Amino acid sequence: MKLLLIEPSPHGGLLHYIAQLADALAKRGHSVDLLATRDNELVDRPLTARMRADLPRLPVQPGAAPTGLAYRVRQAKIALALARSWAQILVRSRTGGHDAVITGADVGMVPTALASFMLTMIPGRPTLVRICHNARTYNRWGGNDIYKEPRVLGALLARADRRYDLTVFPGERARAEYEQKRPTLRSVIVPHGDERLFGEEAPPPATEERILFFGDQRKVKGLPVLLDAFDQLVQRRPGVRLTIAGSPHPNDLDPEPVRRWATGHGDRVELIDDYVPMDAVAGIFARARVVVTPYIAGSQSGVIALAQTMARAVVTTDVGELGDVVGDDRSGRVVAPNDPDALATALEAVVIDPELAERYGAEGRRRGVDARGWESGAETLERAVAPLVEERRTSR
Repeated sequence: MKLLLIEPSPHGGLLHYIAQLADALAKRGHSVDLLATRDNELVDRPLTARMRADLPRLPVQPGAAPTGLAYRVRQAKIALALARSWAQILVRSRTGGHDAVITGADVGMVPTALASFMLTMIPGRPTLVRICHNARTYNRWGGNDIYKEPRVLGALLARADRRYDLTVFPGERARAEYEQKRPTLRSVIVPHGDERLFGEEAPPPATEERILFFGDQRKVKGLPVLLDAFDQLVQRRPGVRLTIAGSPHPNDLDPEPVRRWATGHGDRVELIDDYVPMDAVAGIFARARVVVTPYIAGSQSGVIALAQTMARAVVTTDVGELGDVVGDDRSGRVVAPNDPDALATALEAVVIDPELAERYGAEGRRRGVDARGWESGAETLERAVAPLVEERRTSR
């Protein structure tokens, strides 16, 4: 098949996901184009898929997001760039001669949802596949609610869902939760693959009692719960250490309390409140004995996939697919969300026991790379897409 995979994000997990999926499909013998932004962080990396870095640059730089008027100005610039990107995506989807178009782009805003719906309206269009990373729409409009979906946005997504040929979900929980509200035409489960984009080999086991929280600082990630848990943990284990690495998002979660809290812990807490360049990621994971994902909401986590690829034990919360991916007492520990006591107990059990952490890490590597690598996901997706492509060909 001739496939077009699309991702307008210039860096981060969504781009890494679609690039690795594109590569796995290309390695299966398909002709694969990856349409991405100019100067995206993978543009100079060798890929089996063809990188088409043609979309307009987004005015989004790694690091802290601005606030106030500067934030509104940046959002307006992003909206304009996204409009230009989606216009090019629509043209390329119509004229590129591809059998199928696969997009994992964020459609949680009215302009992008509208563009996604317009993609389904192209005359003579190819087979369309949408990757649904999250079962529910996160709140982008202020307030303390985790989820929020304006009526216009919901209506656009519902119309698009009825027209996409296939929707991809990371697991059964996510599919069931999503389809309670918006049934899709057809769907398939493709779990998040490995993260060998950051290196084929896992680093050796860590030598210190260090916990790692990695990724954007957002409400859904449960960082305040981790801070409470760590306060408990250091009372029992003064030698334990914590690294927090990832971009703050001041309009979602105020970073100042985190910074003050980190300063109060001195050298026990390492705070890297910025986007971590790809070349620095492996080194940060290498120093950690256990990776923590204390999410209070969500469907999947690329951080868990990265931790398992790096053979790191994981302590996670039982939200979305996270608990099933880790498996309690298999590649880590699984606790209830919003429970700092349980989180502290689970972290203590793993971080003080290097043999247990190594065993969990080895099982995570087996789960994440051997059993759930991108090769397997690409094969599953291929089996779902191929008959739809053939059906569309014969109906023309």
